[in-house]
Amino acid sequence: MQYHEASLLKTAANKSQWPVSDLPEIVFAGRSNAGKSSLINALVNRSNLAYAGKTPGKTRLLNFFLIDNSVVFCDAPGYGYAVGNTASAVPFHKLIDPYLEQRTQLAGMIIVLDSRRTPNADDIQMAAYGRSRHLPVLGVCTKADKLSRSQLNNQMKIIAQTLDISRSSLLAVDNLKKTGMDEVWEAISRMTEQYNG
Repeated sequence: MQYHEASLLKTAANKSQWPVSDLPEIVFAGRSNAGKSSLINALVNRSNLAYAGKTPGKTRLLNFFLIDNSVVFCDAPGYGYAVGNTASAVPFHKLIDPYLEQRTQLAGMIIVLDSRRTPNADDIQMAAYGRSRHLPVLGVCTKADKLSRSQLNNQMKIIAQTLDISRSSLLAVDNLKKTGMDEVWEAISRMTEQYNG
């Protein structure tokens, strides 16, 4: 696993706080307990770049990470949990809708999924939205170590069919052992190479 230079670029609650950048951007979306932050940490071979807590829903804003001075990862709040319970919390749709509709340097979407779970309506809607924006959509199935090989293969077929994406647009990873990360990086490289700027 190679080393990647990575740093927190910006945390944003609204458009005025989005980082000014011409770099291609990859948004990471998914349920709060799917392992988005853990996946980002595993991809850059860091343990604590993106906050990964035991309680789902800790990512409450759009967190932008500069990776290798060549691509930006956007860690979006997980859907399925309230973004926050306080009066000052920003509703999920007010964070993510403008970002997906207006962020011109979006080069791809990674939907992070628990390999043991069938995608829900939010996952399906997110994949459909990515396709409507003509974004490459990659499904990354975490916690693959929790299933046998045959169980994982069956689940991957179900997940691809449910999201209406090709089986080749779905990868399985193990965040702890960091298996599958090279394949995810290859997919990210393809997304950024297709980005026109």
